[in-house]
Amino acid sequence: MISRKTTNFLLEFIMKIIVNIYLYFSVLFHVDFVPKKKLDASYTKFNSFDDPLPDIEYNNPDYQEIIAEAREKGESIKPVNRRKPLTVDVEGCSKCGAPKEYLYSFGHDSDGYQKFQCKVCNHQWAPENPNERPKNHPTYRCPFCGYALSKEKERKHFTKYKCRNDECDKWQNEHKRYRYRAYDFDVDDLEVSRPDKKPVNLDHSHYGNFIISKAMDFYVGLGLSLRQTKRALKLAYDVSPSAQTIQNWTVSLAYRLGPKINDLDLPLSGIVAVDETYVKIKGSWHYLFTAIDGKNGCVIAQHLSEHRDAKGAITILKRIIDQYQCQDFVLVSDMAPIYRAAVHAAKIFFKTDIDHRQVKGLFTDYDNSDEVYRPYKNIIERFFGTYKAHYKRHKSFSSFDGALSHITLYQLYFNYLKPHSSFDDKPPLIVEGSRGQPIESWAHLIKWISKTDQ
Repeated sequence: MISRKTTNFLLEFIMKIIVNIYLYFSVLFHVDFVPKKKLDASYTKFNSFDDPLPDIEYNNPDYQEIIAEAREKGESIKPVNRRKPLTVDVEGCSKCGAPKEYLYSFGHDSDGYQKFQCKVCNHQWAPENPNERPKNHPTYRCPFCGYALSKEKERKHFTKYKCRNDECDKWQNEHKRYRYRAYDFDVDDLEVSRPDKKPVNLDHSHYGNFIISKAMDFYVGLGLSLRQTKRALKLAYDVSPSAQTIQNWTVSLAYRLGPKINDLDLPLSGIVAVDETYVKIKGSWHYLFTAIDGKNGCVIAQHLSEHRDAKGAITILKRIIDQYQCQDFVLVSDMAPIYRAAVHAAKIFFKTDIDHRQVKGLFTDYDNSDEVYRPYKNIIERFFGTYKAHYKRHKSFSSFDGALSHITLYQLYFNYLKPHSSFDDKPPLIVEGSRGQPIESWAHLIKWISKTDQ
């Protein structure tokens, strides 16, 4: 008699073969379901995640202090005994301010420009090179040995630094170099994407709120395209707004409702599943980052980004932290390294240690200690499947604002209007109107938002 474990093993093996065959032929025949652009390989090395933060020196050293310290140690720093004058007119060191009497001529850089080295602080630079960027970052020192970190790689949103000291305790004990990522954007400016314009004034619409609400029922609730929504309105209510008019309604309504999302209370269970999916805009892939409550199933936050990078992951993680108001929560994600980078950034910027659990692949991995969190990851995968069923008729959004508006309204629809079988065919969350009655349709929602704007 074949045991249940053997049967499960065979089914899992057969499913892996089927998925691999499907992926092979989809690439062979160019089936357009995933973007070709791969994740930046610079995210793969993340050795210093559990290490302490580096010691940071924000101010450039003053040459007089360096000379005075050397004199106290009996090591005098004298001006350069120059035989030939400098070929480039400079006032002094760009780092410590030492006068030109302390500057060496130090060959040429890769672009052929004259380089100098300061005898006081050993700083090297080429003042005439137009591509020479002034040092605008502090000095990062290894927390294990105090050695200044050297630049290893420079990426779009961060720069990687590495300790190259062979006497470093981390290198001696673990045979691993200390690494640190310094991000080049202001985390306070990161906000999840929201529509920033309204093409029309909905209060002065020729068709009225009833027709606008029915258009949202067809376009967002039923997932019809703009032209299908136009035809449905003609057949059901004998009105013929253009597809562009319906698009203007969508963008304007999302503009008005978007800021209200932050004001609506969400029941938070302490477990958050986060992932991203692909959305096409003007024929180009964009990435929809989504965070869902692991137990209540409601959408906590969404962020539409042009790139699948750490900045997008940090942006949505910041919104989650704001929702939890610095309370502890468990973050469940796949193995994408951008989420590890985001958790590391949260430790730096928000002083928050997040309990991060990663679930690998599509199939059960009994060797993974975080496998118990797979059901929460499956919740967000099911959400993407539901959204793609509404999105597939669009094939590709015609504008970023149109895609963002559809996503914003769908978040509201999913949380507050869509009947869920797991909630007895009711929305998971209830919004109450001014008189305490539940809002159950787009017509009530538009009426409610009109009153709150006054």
